[in-house]
Amino acid sequence: MKKNLTIKDIAELANVSIATVSRVLNNNSWVSDKTREKVQKVIDDHNFSPNLMARSMISRKSMTLAVVVSDITSPYFATLVEQIEKACLQAGYKIVLFDTQSANKRTDSSQVIAEDQIFSSIIDSQLDGVIILGGNIDYLNIPEGYLDGLQKLIATLPVIVVGRKLAHYDYTCLQRDQVNCVKMVTEYLLEKGHRDIAFIGGSPGVYMTGQRVSAFLNTLRQAEIDADNAHIIETNFYSQHGYEAISRLLKSGRALPQALLAINDRVAMGAIRALKDNGLNVPDDIAVASCEYFPGSEYYIPRLTTVDHQNNVLGQQVIRQMMTLLQDMLPENLDISPQLITGESA
Repeated sequence: MKKNLTIKDIAELANVSIATVSRVLNNNSWVSDKTREKVQKVIDDHNFSPNLMARSMISRKSMTLAVVVSDITSPYFATLVEQIEKACLQAGYKIVLFDTQSANKRTDSSQVIAEDQIFSSIIDSQLDGVIILGGNIDYLNIPEGYLDGLQKLIATLPVIVVGRKLAHYDYTCLQRDQVNCVKMVTEYLLEKGHRDIAFIGGSPGVYMTGQRVSAFLNTLRQAEIDADNAHIIETNFYSQHGYEAISRLLKSGRALPQALLAINDRVAMGAIRALKDNGLNVPDDIAVASCEYFPGSEYYIPRLTTVDHQNNVLGQQVIRQMMTLLQDMLPENLDISPQLITGESA
């Protein structure tokens, strides 16, 4: 009696992975035409008819990825998770979201979930891979418990981090361009004739803040502006922190700068509100720009001059890299260069 072929047999005959055969059977677009034709020929030659239950048992995959995010209410994380989920669905995967609520350093510590505990839960859940967006990995001082948990996670599953690359830890890292996003918007303000520019927002304990502040100061130096006297007000990443930065600026006794560069759109919006509450108009009295675009800011009054980091493309690239780690496809590098958006605020 002729043996019934399994997905594993088809994969061996076509010299591809089991997951690639599964993608062909599901008519998934994340397979090259050449590979699809090769697999389809084996399927047709052997009159193969897949059994879904058997396929799942053979592949031993859950077709589910974990996404660990430090604050899903942040527009950056919400947008990126949305794009990751869309790309996952296209690739035949689903996601399980873990929200630690650690980014905004809430006063109620009971809302914050220890990330090393989440890592242990992911390992026990038999998921296929992990995507980490922010959290303790972005802080200059990382707890030892987190590092231990991260090391165990890396030893167990494919891990992709969108953010900081730590030395001696073997995970795939996608790093956003934190230099050119600041350089291009700072140069735009300089071209507008603004020489006295203050930087607001961000946190001194976060690695990314240091990158953007350094890029800001270096751009001023390249323009032969005394960067040592530039006013830097580091608060945090949310609207209330932009408002707080303006309150601190006005109470400092320093002359109002010609322009403000906010670390992101939310901080810029909070700053504009604070300026308005103090009788100051943007951009007539002071220009305001942002290092990072968030969806919806184009409907704000005034429309913000900001920088689009192309999170939609970044989300696709994250999943392409994950599929590479899972041996499902060859990677395709996408252009994720930041793009300046000129608005009415500067």
